[in-house]
Amino acid sequence: MLPILIILSMCCNLISGGLALSRHTWTYRIRSTRMSTSNETVAGGETHLEREGRGEYTMSGYLYFNVDLPEEFEVEVSIYRSNDGGATYKIEPYSVPRTGLYTAMNTFYKDIIMSSAAKCSNFPQFKDKLEPVTAQKFTYNKCVLSVDGFPTYVSDGIYKFEIKSYGLVELVFEALVEVSQKTF
Repeated sequence: MLPILIILSMCCNLISGGLALSRHTWTYRIRSTRMSTSNETVAGGETHLEREGRGEYTMSGYLYFNVDLPEEFEVEVSIYRSNDGGATYKIEPYSVPRTGLYTAMNTFYKDIIMSSAAKCSNFPQFKDKLEPVTAQKFTYNKCVLSVDGFPTYVSDGIYKFEIKSYGLVELVFEALVEVSQKTF
């Protein structure tokens, strides 16, 4: 469940472009998103882009879990970059290796994504540690999240964000984002 949250947040961050306090040298536009599940009776969802203006998109959708998420549920975030228009991709160092969902949520999500997710979703908000996640439906509507947690410089190219869960169900969220340098 929350593995998808992590990816959604990362991708939404890249969707919005926007200026952060540290002047990012790059901008981006989302090209596509998709979500799949290995078992719709356990968990699943839907994601789509909404055009807000010329070249401006937001992400909306939902993610549901029909079961409580166990401690052994794991997630992995893989970030790839292509500099040849998407023909080939290479793994980037920003990836998050396979780890427990609650570990990922209590670190990466909490430190980088949570405050932005509060503005457009009912994704978890917590102070210390995330409590066990019970069966429920999460929705996100017109998400445009802050890029504050991302590097000031990112190389041009097409980035593929892939969030995968392991354990009781395999959920996969994928987004393609095109990054280019700003012209001042």
